Amino acid sequence: MLKRRGLISTLALSGLLAGCRTDSPQRRGPDAQLAEGLETAPDADYEALLPPPGAADPLAPLGTALRALQGGAQGRALVLMLGDSHIAFPRMAERLREHLQARFGAIGPGRMPPGRANRSFVPAGLALEQEGEWSSASALRAATPGPFGLTGFRLTGERAGDRIGLRSSDPRGFDRLHLALHGGPASGSYRILGGGISDAPRASRTATPRPRLIRLDLSPGTREVALELVGDGPVELLGWGIDRRGRGVLVESFGINGATLATLDNRTPGILAAELAVAPPALIILEYGTNEATDRDFDPAAYGLALSRRIAALRAASPRSGILLMGAPDAGRPIRRGRGACPVSPLPALEAVRATQRQVAARERVGFFDWSAEVTQDPCRLPGLVRAELMRPDLVHFTADGYRLTADRLHAHLLRGAGIGPAGA
Repeated sequence: MLKRRGLISTLALSGLLAGCRTDSPQRRGPDAQLAEGLETAPDADYEALLPPPGAADPLAPLGTALRALQGGAQGRALVLMLGDSHIAFPRMAERLREHLQARFGAIGPGRMPPGRANRSFVPAGLALEQEGEWSSASALRAATPGPFGLTGFRLTGERAGDRIGLRSSDPRGFDRLHLALHGGPASGSYRILGGGISDAPRASRTATPRPRLIRLDLSPGTREVALELVGDGPVELLGWGIDRRGRGVLVESFGINGATLATLDNRTPGILAAELAVAPPALIILEYGTNEATDRDFDPAAYGLALSRRIAALRAASPRSGILLMGAPDAGRPIRRGRGACPVSPLPALEAVRATQRQVAARERVGFFDWSAEVTQDPCRLPGLVRAELMRPDLVHFTADGYRLTADRLHAHLLRGAGIGPAGA
């Protein structure tokens, strides 16, 4: 567990930095507004590698960014994944990150759900800790009031001394901390413990309800950091993250168990647009469809319109980003032996969902990754994937190795589509 006593010794070694980053209400200039998260400037390192808006090829932004990095350019490329439980379990995104960072520059894991708000998010190489009386909510259901941002989760606390923290096992550590907060007139304060910066209280209060997106520079090689509540009002966290300054690639993934495409509409539009503007992705990957495929009353026309509308909204919010749809993988329910050659009953709307996704991808000129063709191939093969320890017995979810295999195929697909050959070619 993160202990304040141990972190204080780190802070004592960096006392000269004690006043460099506070949220003092007396500072009112433009630089102070940026530092306090009241105004948020786009990160020029992401924008530097992206082509102008309107590229006909959906993978052109990613290809442009990766070729620039390969040529030694300074900048950062982001692949953003949004989806359901396949994405909430982070092994697919982690494997894709490994592939891209090994070749184009490793700068850490990036942003993630706050604390333990998403219990399915158990990242490799990071220990996440949460102490105290926090309440969490997700954007899974439209009836759950917001606000919600990119992560689709919100963590709220107000008791003095309660904290969330993380420790990285990466020997390179990290040197930037990202916070996505939602402030309002009654919002409270927090402290950052560790990272070689001041532990003075930082206010999340704003005159009107609004997001506060904050980047804090930490000491190089930081391995541990915590956020502790002061106790003077509620603090709402929509996300946080860590990375390293410099050139390279990030792969960030935000999934919710049970999610459908409709859960994207439960994110607060202004917050989502602000987060996309601060770090514009080279590629946005939408991975939905498995939960829609369980609907016996599935309406392909309505789903197609909703998918087109969501693509248009993402393009409006992030016009320099490419977009790719992952077609729903094969999934089903086991049936008793003796009822035909195939021991699996496919999810009732699976074929209709996947066909609609493919049609919309062609019509809207976005990329399409055929997960079925690349990995599962046919519902009847699913028991074999279970025996090969690539799929779980529920015939819906994959094992860690199955998600890694998917990431291997997705990585190859992205490089081919972006016009980049294999490493060493």
